[in-house]
Amino acid sequence: MPDARRSTDEGVGWVAAIPDAAQYLMTIVDVAKRIDANMTERARIAADRDKEIARISAASQGLRDYLDRVFVERRELHQGFFARLDKAIEDRDPETIRACVTGIVEVAKHSPLTDIVELRSVWADPNAVIEI
Repeated sequence: MPDARRSTDEGVGWVAAIPDAAQYLMTIVDVAKRIDANMTERARIAADRDKEIARISAASQGLRDYLDRVFVERRELHQGFFARLDKAIEDRDPETIRACVTGIVEVAKHSPLTDIVELRSVWADPNAVIEI
């Protein structure tokens, strides 16, 4: 069976016959469809990424605000205990010393991150509304 393509006058290459041209066009269309599908998928991935980044950012800000409040309260509490402890040591008051040390130990036992488990479950829910 002879080749459906014919040679050019210069003998440089082949000129595509009509069936070849149709096949080439279909190949180009298929490639264009795959490129479009890939671009759509990339856009979806980028949108999902941006959504997750926004969610992480909001959670991070919420955690920072929470920790800032808790640690400020604890700092003030510790400062008060240590000021009273210093005064009790200066006054040689063993009952107040004992009470201050007990208070400091009790505060130290309870981490401000104890409630983080509850916060984590709320942040894990994409439908949760967090008010700060």
